[in-house]
Amino acid sequence: MLSYRHGFHAGNHADVLKHWLCVLTANYMTNKDKPFYYIDTHSAAGVYSLNDHLASKTNESANGIQTLWGEKVPKVLKSYMDVVNQLNPGERLRLYPGSPYFVRQCLRENDRAKLFELHPQDFQLLRKNFTNDKIVSIEKSDGFAGLKALLPPPTKRAMVVIDPPYEQAKEYQQVVQALQQALKRFATGVYVVWYPLINRNDKQKMSESMVRKLKNLKPKSFLDVRMWISGSDEEQGMYGSGLAVLNPPWNLEQQLNEGLPFLIEKMGITDKAGFSVEYEEA
Repeated sequence: MLSYRHGFHAGNHADVLKHWLCVLTANYMTNKDKPFYYIDTHSAAGVYSLNDHLASKTNESANGIQTLWGEKVPKVLKSYMDVVNQLNPGERLRLYPGSPYFVRQCLRENDRAKLFELHPQDFQLLRKNFTNDKIVSIEKSDGFAGLKALLPPPTKRAMVVIDPPYEQAKEYQQVVQALQQALKRFATGVYVVWYPLINRNDKQKMSESMVRKLKNLKPKSFLDVRMWISGSDEEQGMYGSGLAVLNPPWNLEQQLNEGLPFLIEKMGITDKAGFSVEYEEA
């Protein structure tokens, strides 16, 4: 089933959290001279228009990136907003980057990116957005299968982003299986898994179960960050999101705790908005 298009949700509160964390993690990876691989299993289009028919239909960016546009952000959010600002040089916010675009801005000449996308339209857009980019390789195939073939990378350093649409229940289990295999092949990789917080018991239980199973895979360290813009009992649909990070950067917990209060101040829509950051070492 290939009906999901991320363009409907571009720039929403979940995107802000996910992409900010991706920038922090990628910047950490560049602190060492040795190159690294960036692998994105569900890349989507790479860049989105906030004025097209997809984004305009839902206008989810209104409670996301639009609340930060033109604001003075804390230092820990500056590198994230710099990418958004560079893509929108004028006074209007027209375009919003996806994970591949954000991380690409952090990569160096010797780093490499491998992007997977199955949706035919998004694949064409993704390829167009990275035309003639020698650092980026794009493949129209299943990212879960592609990940297995790429590990361990030649550089023995990698940042992997896994962000499926979760339209089907089996995707939660596919994430766990993919990470189980990945850790066996490459235990020291940095793995970032996005998941939704949804005001439906069945969906919420699947997210909770997935995160618990990922933690039980026993990575060297595990970070679970969640941000919600309203309470779980107040709004139908996705009221927040989370990221499970296996082998996170050592300073990521502190950085998230520095920036999340500002994001809640700007993006929270009720007094039940909030966040949590939990870090554990094996």
